[in-house]
Amino acid sequence: MLEAVIFDFDGLVLDTEVPLFRAWHEIYLDHGATPITLEEWSASIGLADGDPARLDPWRRLTDAIAIELAEQAVQEARRRRRDDLIDAEQLRPGVLALLDQAQSLGLPVGIASSSPLSWLEHHLGRRGVLDRFDVVSCAGELPGKPDPAVYLHAARKLGVGPTRVLALEDSPVGVRAAKAAGMTCVAVPCGITAHLDLSHADRVVASLEQVDLVEWATRVG
Repeated sequence: MLEAVIFDFDGLVLDTEVPLFRAWHEIYLDHGATPITLEEWSASIGLADGDPARLDPWRRLTDAIAIELAEQAVQEARRRRRDDLIDAEQLRPGVLALLDQAQSLGLPVGIASSSPLSWLEHHLGRRGVLDRFDVVSCAGELPGKPDPAVYLHAARKLGVGPTRVLALEDSPVGVRAAKAAGMTCVAVPCGITAHLDLSHADRVVASLEQVDLVEWATRVG
């Protein structure tokens, strides 16, 4: 039976993926470089910073143009644009309703993310929902996805077995991590990941509004 729910963060709880992509896209255009394609960007979604398989947008930019750039100034401008775009984002549809349903069913809720803790605390705190999550498990001391470590760590902190968890993800990398942890996984793609293959999830839905924890209570485990 279902004993806990664990959310991914970026792209699932809050669509940070489109602002990140858009900010880099604009920086490339500003410097006369061919922008990163959606396919290139999507391949890195869910991977932790420092993962050798993760796209390095700065290196790609400097390799593409003939002039030397002041990295600090360019990166600061990009981060300001990214932050402005993210600040305009609301929680994705269905997040609050699912948190309410989990609470009504007595199910603990966690987050498992490849992003740093400071990133999650900032964005969740800004939207007043940080305290709605019993556990936040992040990459850093733990390997990032597709390694299952952040999911397994979250389950341990919640005091439940991984096979009793419903994981909610938006990317192929995240789905692989959840399934490697032994969890049931529902994929809910965001605008950046909607074209990717998420068929290895137990189900793919268009919105968190289509996830009913009562239904999954008898399907998990």
